Amino acid sequence: MRRVAVKIAYLGTGFNGSQIQPSPELRTVAGEILEKLRLVDHVPDDKVDLKFASRTDTGVSALGNVITFYTEFKDLFLLLRAFNAVSKGVYFRSAVEIPDTFNPRIADKRFYRYSFPDYRIDVERFEQAAKLFEGHHDFKRFAKNETGKSTVMELDYVKVTHDNGLVITEFKANYFLWHQIRRIMAAVIQVGQGMSSIDDVKQALAGKDCTFGLAKSTGLTLLDVTYPDLEFPKPPECPYGKNLRRDLYEDELRLEFHKSLM
Repeated sequence: MRRVAVKIAYLGTGFNGSQIQPSPELRTVAGEILEKLRLVDHVPDDKVDLKFASRTDTGVSALGNVITFYTEFKDLFLLLRAFNAVSKGVYFRSAVEIPDTFNPRIADKRFYRYSFPDYRIDVERFEQAAKLFEGHHDFKRFAKNETGKSTVMELDYVKVTHDNGLVITEFKANYFLWHQIRRIMAAVIQVGQGMSSIDDVKQALAGKDCTFGLAKSTGLTLLDVTYPDLEFPKPPECPYGKNLRRDLYEDELRLEFHKSLM
C-alpha cells in the first residue's frame, strides 16, 4: 500500500458537509469517497485512514480541498481516472504520493472565496467593512467558540472584487476559525445593505458583545490548501472530462429553465 494526497473539488449543495454524519441517510463528501474507495480499491476500511485538510459545512463548496488515504493503486493517474469514472459530485483533480507522517491539517495557507449578489449592496461600504478584518485581530465575536482555542489570529488578506452581478470576497490565512468567514460576511453584508455601520463592526472587533448572525453557507468556497514542501502535479490529461461535460449540460438546463421564468 502507499499513502496519497488527492486534491478534490465538490459543489456543496449536493452534500451535508464533508464529514460523516450520525444519520447514515445524510449524503456527505467523506461518505461518497469511502463508498468509491470500496468500489475501485482493495484497501480494507480499517486501513484506509481517510483524512481531510479542511472540514466544510453543509452547502460549502470546494475547488481545492485535500484528502489523504491509503491505496493499492501504483499509477496515480489511473487512480484519478478510476475514481472519477464512478464518482457523482466529487472531482478528483490531482494526486501525489506522501509519507506516512504527512498531516493534511497542517497546511501552509488556506484560500476561501465568498460570493454574494450585488442587489441593493453599496459596494464601496461593503469593501470598507471587509478590509477592517485584514491583519491581526481577536475574532472572538466573529467565530464559533471552540473550547481551548485562541481567537487571536491573522488574516493575510481580504480582497473584494465586483463582477457579473456578484460581490466576491477572497480570504487568505494559515488557518480559519469555525464559522469565521460566514460571521465576517454577515457583518460585511449588513454594512453593504445599510443595516449596520462601519463603527458597529469596529466595536465588535474591539470586543463589544454583539453578533451579526451567520451568512449562508452556499456562498462559501474553499479555493485551495497549500503546503510548503508538496506540489500537486498536473495530470497529463483531464481525468474528469466526461463528468464535467455532464454537469455543465445539467447546469445549462437549469439556467435555461430559470431564465424562462424571468
